[in-house]
Amino acid sequence: MKYIKYIIVVAITSLLTMSCEDDFLDRTPYDSISSANIWKSDVNAVRGVNGIYNALDHFRSAGQNFMWAFSNFGPDGTTFNGGPIIQGYSTSRSSNWLGNDYRAYYTDMYRIINLSNDAIANLTDNSNISEDLRKRLIGEAKFFRGFAYFYIWDLFGDAVLIKEPVKPDETDKARAPASEVKEFIVSNFKDARDRLPVTYEESNRGRATQGAAVAMLGKTYLYDKQYADAAAEFEKLMSSPYEYDLHPEYYQLFNYKWEYNDEVIFAIDEIMKPGLGNEYDMRYGNRSTNTGGWNNSLATYTAVDNYTYRDGSEIDMSTMPQRDDYETDGEVDEVAYGEDLVDWYQANFAEEDVDKRLHANIIMPGFTFIGDENQKYMVKWPYDEHANDDIPALRTNWSGQALYPWRKFVHEGEENKERRDSPNNLPLIRYADVLLMYAEAKNEVEGPSNAVYSAVNKVRNRAEVDDLPGGLSKDEMRRKIRRERMKELAGEGHLFFDVRRWETAHTNDSLFGLNHDVLDFRGIKLYSQTFEEKHYLWPIPEAEIERTDNIEQNEGWKQ
Repeated sequence: MKYIKYIIVVAITSLLTMSCEDDFLDRTPYDSISSANIWKSDVNAVRGVNGIYNALDHFRSAGQNFMWAFSNFGPDGTTFNGGPIIQGYSTSRSSNWLGNDYRAYYTDMYRIINLSNDAIANLTDNSNISEDLRKRLIGEAKFFRGFAYFYIWDLFGDAVLIKEPVKPDETDKARAPASEVKEFIVSNFKDARDRLPVTYEESNRGRATQGAAVAMLGKTYLYDKQYADAAAEFEKLMSSPYEYDLHPEYYQLFNYKWEYNDEVIFAIDEIMKPGLGNEYDMRYGNRSTNTGGWNNSLATYTAVDNYTYRDGSEIDMSTMPQRDDYETDGEVDEVAYGEDLVDWYQANFAEEDVDKRLHANIIMPGFTFIGDENQKYMVKWPYDEHANDDIPALRTNWSGQALYPWRKFVHEGEENKERRDSPNNLPLIRYADVLLMYAEAKNEVEGPSNAVYSAVNKVRNRAEVDDLPGGLSKDEMRRKIRRERMKELAGEGHLFFDVRRWETAHTNDSLFGLNHDVLDFRGIKLYSQTFEEKHYLWPIPEAEIERTDNIEQNEGWKQ
């Protein structure tokens, strides 16, 4: 699939450009070659569907910002200073400094739907295209149409259902009920499943597969609380004809050198070339990296507090040195405090003692990172006092703050030279996620059975964490699975959706609520995060409300 990105840029960019950024129902994706002509040969038909992959990769919400922005909205990630969505003061007109506003997500997903509708309409009964290829390409387009509607359904609820290319005067439709949208999503994933291959030859690796469609079908059922149906779909992926398995080393999943492993069910392909990679070295990376990252996303105190020792016992954050204890006559000895704080982290989070995923995901205080010019850096406090040490303090974009930088997706040393174009593929569906979703659904149906324990322990054991204790109740197992998801999927954009579907986001639950203070690595408040019950559904962008009389705003968001 990597080489396909070159084809997209060289041959497709001129063909697949949006003629109107402001109209989410614009149906004119082709510029140099008309929509009618591109579907007249196998080669051009493949190029046409490649344009949908291009849309997923490069639009703001669905590609570059898809995972890191949603991590910031959830319990696992944060920004230094919050923002309207995170702090709960957004409106249906909001935008913020991250470039993420409600309209971006809304319009980007509809653009994917438009491209998919165009492909499906032009491929159906098209005798110019080889039959097997036509079947597969329709399957790919239906997968993406279902994928885009899945996120519209989950974020916005009721939705304008567009099932075929439409004329401009046919776009002012009312929203269909969420239940109808969900059934349309299910039908797309079922049809995609029946059309797509289990695997591809090497030259087509990275395209949507049958397994990806099954996983998204199961995920749709899970989000709709159809637990028995969800478990049945996920269980299919655990045996023949599928050959998915956990990759032996967790940290390798997020580096291009180990891509296309048995764990990745679907990922966005990336290349270290201008316009062909992702922005994670910039968004997650720190200032000490080769490309000088911006730390637009950072790990949270909550995420760190969720990890355990390898025997499953808790790490006691309450024993952390307290800054007030270093105050004399109104002055804090910040250097002495920082040294003791770093020593405490080194002693309590020794790599050989804790869940392996912690240090694979986060650069912890007192631990090192190989940065620019292959220099070793260490997270220390305060930064200014240690910037010129033999092992210099790692610099974040806000070095006056005690922050947890991400290690996940961030290249060390000289591996990447393109700030905005990292070659690391972005996994949207992993087998570990499937195992945990399967365990969650199965637990809701039958309680903590052997199958539930087996799926969760398989994920834990890769991180060298002991098996769950026996005899858990259904409620206890539910919380264990939720905690496991945060450990496994931190920084991948899933947890925001999880806490919403679990209906814990509006609470002050210590791990899964979004109404609490966001703390730095000293345990000191950065800002307060807010999530009201109305935030379970995002607002329809006000520009769309004003464009037609047929769209009703979601409850609590009317201007």
